[in-house]
Amino acid sequence: MKRIRDAVLKAIYRSTGDDGNLIKEFDGIVKSSGKQAYSVFFNVLTHLELKPEAAESCWKEVVDHRDLMAGKLGRAVNLRTAICDYFCSIDKAFKNPVVVELHVFEDQLESFRHDALTGLYTRGTFEETLKREVSRARRYETQLTIIFFDLDDFKKVNDTYGHPAGDMVLKEVSKTVTNMIRAEDSASRYGGEEIVLLLPNTGKVEALILGERIREKVEALCPNYEGNVIQTTISGGLATYPIDADTPENLLKNADSALYRAKDFGKNNVTVYSHDKRRYLRVHFFSTISIRQIGHDEHIHELAANTKNISVAGLLFESKTYMEIGSKVQLKIPMDGDEQPLYVIGTVVRIEVFDSGRYDIGVSFLEMDRNLKNEISRYMIHQLERVRE
Repeated sequence: MKRIRDAVLKAIYRSTGDDGNLIKEFDGIVKSSGKQAYSVFFNVLTHLELKPEAAESCWKEVVDHRDLMAGKLGRAVNLRTAICDYFCSIDKAFKNPVVVELHVFEDQLESFRHDALTGLYTRGTFEETLKREVSRARRYETQLTIIFFDLDDFKKVNDTYGHPAGDMVLKEVSKTVTNMIRAEDSASRYGGEEIVLLLPNTGKVEALILGERIREKVEALCPNYEGNVIQTTISGGLATYPIDADTPENLLKNADSALYRAKDFGKNNVTVYSHDKRRYLRVHFFSTISIRQIGHDEHIHELAANTKNISVAGLLFESKTYMEIGSKVQLKIPMDGDEQPLYVIGTVVRIEVFDSGRYDIGVSFLEMDRNLKNEISRYMIHQLERVRE
């Protein structure tokens, strides 16, 4: 849409005072971009929202109306004059039209569409774009993902270093986010220190990978304000259409809900919304771990078990040894390469019994430090990237 709008604006500016050339150039835009160009043309000149079919009909009638006016007046009639007369006297879409220079109108429009501090789109622009993109995703049966970001402990930055420092941090983070998204994506300042990304044709896996990369970039920023290095982190929550919601409002609500979980889980992480009660995205994890039941005889040897999947909140493994619901266990989880294994404390929350004397055992991790959570998150992202390849 932006590409068509830019083409229309260039044609208008190039054809100032030459309506014949404008009509010719616009016909070329229609041929290359389709009937959507009619809607864009009228939106640029009148700010009316017309569907392509209605806009096409109006275009033909306006051109005919211009010729009719010229015949009656005995002189050439400007295309904009014909448009104004058509919508005032025939279609009557205008109630109280105002004459304004196009460049002044466009400048004013830009100030409404973009946040003055960060250069990101405004909340209003985001909400309009979200409705349009959900409709497009529904029409073409594609996926659409929202990532809702929020700077961690941002109030502390303002209170400690002052609001100018907070503004500087917010601008640096916004610039980082903008540089990491595609041309078809959009980043908006939703409010305060909240940034929301709109990612067309993007599923959960791709969005999570992007979200984690942005999180890592922000963590590495360390902006300097008047000699003070300000450590900055960001948390995010994401939701995907149509898996998580089928309306713009619910999609945004669920992304926001995922963000709150990310905050509750210790901040500086990205969480995926899920209808699953387990709440967190899981990936296949096939490895052999060592398990020790806490509180049992110290002479009991560690048990070996084969894992099935993992999330930042828990682990599922297969064992030949039964464990009581609620029992505490220490897990020794090997990681890829030469990295040291992770030691995690958890609670058994699920038991599924098989006839062959095997058990599927689900363990929910107890409170972990941030480094351990991030280590598991990085492993999951690595696994997801390998699946994509």
